[in-house]
Parts: sequence; C-alpha cells; structure tokens
Amino acid sequence: MLKPDAFRRRLRFYFITDDQADGFSALEQVRVAIEAGATMVQYRNKSFQLTDYATVEAICRYCQVQRVPFVVNDHPLLARAVGADGVHVGQDDTPPRLARRIMGPRAIVGVSVSSLAELERTELTDCDYIGTGPIFPTGTKPDAKAVQGLSGLQTMAARSPLPVVAIGGIGPDRARDCFVHGAAGVAVISCISRAANPIKAAAAMADACDVSPV
Repeated sequence: MLKPDAFRRRLRFYFITDDQADGFSALEQVRVAIEAGATMVQYRNKSFQLTDYATVEAICRYCQVQRVPFVVNDHPLLARAVGADGVHVGQDDTPPRLARRIMGPRAIVGVSVSSLAELERTELTDCDYIGTGPIFPTGTKPDAKAVQGLSGLQTMAARSPLPVVAIGGIGPDRARDCFVHGAAGVAVISCISRAANPIKAAAAMADACDVSPV
C-alpha cells in the first residue's frame, strides 16, 4: 500500500470500465484512459460471467505493466484470483471487513457511500477510500441514488476520515469543481467510454485532473 499522500494522488483520475459501451472493449477503454494519464482503474461489470475472466486478467496485467493500481468492483475473490491491487464494494456487496480478509492487509479496499446516513453506518476501519455520488445526474448507472450536488460532496469530504472519490455525471468541465469541493479524485466512465472521440475525451479529462500522460 502506498503512503497516504501518494495514494491520494493515485485517486485523482479514476477510470471505471463500461460493460455497455458499444464496440469499445473494456481493455481498449483502459488502454485509452491510461495512455491519457488515468491514475487508477476499476473493472466494473454487473453481468460478469466466467467467460469474462480472461478480459479481467488482461486488464490487470496491462495495469501492472503501466504501474497503475487496478481494482475490481464487487468481486474480491475475482480480484484476488487475477492478482488485482484491490477491490471496491457497494453497500449491498461483500462487507469491507470480509473483503479485507480475502484481499490481504496491503490491498486497496474502497466502499461506496451515497449519503451521510450511509457514512455513519459504514464500518470504515478496513477501507482506504470512499466513492460518493452521484454528484451530478448520470445515465451510466440505472441504480444510482439521489444526486448529491457539489454541496453534498463538500459535506461528505469534510465528514469522511478517508479520501473521497466523486462519481456521477463528471466530465472535464466539472472535474475541477469537484476538486475545489474536497474530492481527492474523480471517477469517470461514459465521458470517455461513450465519447465520439475517446482519445480526445481522455486527454481532456487528464488535463482537467492535472495529470500527465503515460
């Protein structure tokens, strides 16, 4: 696990794969994002099947070569099997404590928190960061909860003992506002995966996050 300041910087430009992007594979999405400057990658696929294992493994290996931390959404056993750096869990997924036991003491464990009430009842001892949102309206996650807005993000960042990653409707035009309101990082999906020009979109995101390309 990285030192706190170095880890916080790794959260800056956090890319999440899109399993619904037409004609744009998860591996290609990750390549585009990392080449632009993405500092962390999460594999997210709510309809994951064993036939997808090779893809997850390939993404993990690519991230390792590029020295970009790689986490898997929801599935700590899958994350451990491919050698991922960590796992990200939701409120209704594997509890963080169990995820930590599966992944080990040096792994990254993130947890989704969408409200102050959730923050209060979430055991954060085994977590390294929280993901909070949606900050803005988003169509990528049909199960997204109530929009928090920038004021909600600011309150969450002030109350959380851990670094906060903002997610939901964020693109280059909104990233800087998220940082101003306390986010350690911004997580993005569709602003890259469903862009007319993903390479250009990823570069714009990297510029907004003030990170350098690979």
